Amino acid sequence: MDLKAHLADIKGDFSGAVSAAIISIPLSIGYGIIVYGPLGPEFVPFAALLGIFACLIGGICASLLGGTQIQITAPKAPLSLILAAFVLPLTMNLHVPDPASRNILIVGLASLCVLTGGIIQLLFGVLRLGNLIKYVPYPVVSGFMNGIAVILILEQLGPLVGARSHVSVFDIFYTPTVVQPLTLMVGLTTIGVIFCARRFIKVIPASLVGLVVGTALFYALKKITGAADLGPVIGNFSFHWPLPDILPKISKILWNINLADLFPRILLTGFVLGSIGALESLLSSLAADNIAGTRHNSNRELIGQGAGNMLNAVFSALPSAGSELHNLANYRAGGRTRLSSLLCGLLILVIVITLGPVIGKIPLTVIGGIIISVGIGLFDRWTLDLFRNLARAGKQRKRIIANLAVTMVVVIITVCVNLIVAVFIGIAIASGLFVARMGKSIVKRTYSGDQIRSKKVRSLKNNQLLEERGKGIIVYELRGPLFFGSADNLAREIESVLDDYTYCILDMKRVDEIDSTGAKILGQISKKVSASGKYLLISYLSTNRTLSDFLRAMGAYKALGEDSFFADTDTALEWAEDNVLTQSIDLAGASGKVQLAQMDIFRDFTAHEIDMLAQKLTTAAFGKGDTIVKEGDTDRRLFLLVKGLVAVRIHLPQSDRSKRLITYSAGVTFGELAFLDGSPRSAEVRAEEDSETYVLSPEDFSLLQKKSPAIAVKLIRNIALEISERLRIRTNEVRALEEG
Repeated sequence: MDLKAHLADIKGDFSGAVSAAIISIPLSIGYGIIVYGPLGPEFVPFAALLGIFACLIGGICASLLGGTQIQITAPKAPLSLILAAFVLPLTMNLHVPDPASRNILIVGLASLCVLTGGIIQLLFGVLRLGNLIKYVPYPVVSGFMNGIAVILILEQLGPLVGARSHVSVFDIFYTPTVVQPLTLMVGLTTIGVIFCARRFIKVIPASLVGLVVGTALFYALKKITGAADLGPVIGNFSFHWPLPDILPKISKILWNINLADLFPRILLTGFVLGSIGALESLLSSLAADNIAGTRHNSNRELIGQGAGNMLNAVFSALPSAGSELHNLANYRAGGRTRLSSLLCGLLILVIVITLGPVIGKIPLTVIGGIIISVGIGLFDRWTLDLFRNLARAGKQRKRIIANLAVTMVVVIITVCVNLIVAVFIGIAIASGLFVARMGKSIVKRTYSGDQIRSKKVRSLKNNQLLEERGKGIIVYELRGPLFFGSADNLAREIESVLDDYTYCILDMKRVDEIDSTGAKILGQISKKVSASGKYLLISYLSTNRTLSDFLRAMGAYKALGEDSFFADTDTALEWAEDNVLTQSIDLAGASGKVQLAQMDIFRDFTAHEIDMLAQKLTTAAFGKGDTIVKEGDTDRRLFLLVKGLVAVRIHLPQSDRSKRLITYSAGVTFGELAFLDGSPRSAEVRAEEDSETYVLSPEDFSLLQKKSPAIAVKLIRNIALEISERLRIRTNEVRALEEG
């Protein structure tokens, strides 16, 4: 990169940092007041400063160690409200005689929560669990964000109307005197200006426009009307360097209080802070990738965010996380590298040092208006879209209602009970619905043995028998996890058809997981099937080492029996078909040597015609594993299999192995395509067991055509009929699969 381009990048990063810093300062101040405002009006300036510290310390640390190029780290609404939910009860229930010691203790305990959250995030990153956080069900995330949006708006009603204490919606309706009309006008103007600026002014951050206009209106009204009080301002705000002394300070006070009740709350709040913060940062990183065309490192990002929050805790700062809003402002203004996030923290430091007295004069109603505008923007569009789609959802209405139910339950619990409780209950409900949905059925498709046949080519008589008696074979194609939610339903489904089927094949090619309950129920299914005098066959599991080793460890292999497992469904089907034919007294050609007169190719032949043709045939015997035909050979001989079993295989050059296409049993012919069209052999034919064949060469067939043309024509006709029969069987299979 040349010097000019490098300077351009630095200039863009600086512009991006300025834009992000302007957004960060009022929001950080507002979030600091939300968390520590309950400690009293005199604590508000310091509360605002603790929000600023999070941008400085957590933001700079995450920029140096994180895994996202343009990520801006700052306090976030969800994290601030989670910490506020921890702080508020302490202000009412923690009894310490000295007010200063009480405030230090509350800030210190909150810092322990932030420290715990940072450690959680660091562990997520070190243990490479970055992607796991993304699997929090979206209805829970949506409900949580909607609930936070409601709380943010409700929490800012007091500052918005000019009250010096918390005000509820009911207070405004039943005690309208709490509302200062001019102060409310300033707050509403701030909100209106922010939304107008977002639409019409792209160069300057909307929150800065709202801050300037709202503050100017506040002091203009104060001067014009002469009103003594238009609501509180931040107060005597002066920057001082953060000191890492909060934990040593509270260590002296902790000896005098009972930690037994507080310790579980600290751990729980810390865990939720860490988890939600990780989720917020990773979602923000994903959004940064989308706008900048980059690829973030999830685990490194969590390490950076975790280290940043651990430092935040040491310096009493609020928890911080990656912010989509800040990232977007950074990128639009020119930020392209992690230097922009580092400069953002340094710029905030310069601004608060130089403009501290000015910051102290910002009205809280303006801060409240800015926070309310953020809260309005937090409402999830996905939820609104679900409500819109509900009327035209059709068959999917139940699933939409289920998702909305989870979302609304989380919203209600978030607003009325507790944010932490809402997260856990939401995940529990979503997980329960997922288990219920997954537990319905893992059966992708079922078909019977008369619809889909194995790749073993049999005589016409045996094919007719299988058409009649193949209905006693049923195949279940399974997919997904076989676990406690789905295995019992599968067992019930199999038990319900035992009276109609003798052979049950479980195709487990698409089963990706089996838990201990699934393994146990497989054994129970096997016992039930065996007790009924039926057969349970399982395919593809023996080739999946992970699942098969687990079943062996759980003792399921012993319960099912080694003979129940087959490499693939075709092999299992072939075994079941052989068993059906073996038990039939009409069996033709399943054992011993087949006579020429019994072969399909000699249908309608007289004994004399068979003798005439037999004179042109030679015999060939092959041992197990012998190659009968090589792929690519120009040999055109026709083979009549009278004993044994042969398989047609093709070579797979990419994996240096072969795949079985079809198996021929005694009583059928093979090699007919090359015999008819003279093309090279398209596959290899190998004896699967000791086999015997009759062979008809093209030369001998030519002699037969000259001497007995009627016999030659009849032979060709019967070859065509045999090929037609095989095609008909495969066509019916394709139809059955498509309809299934």
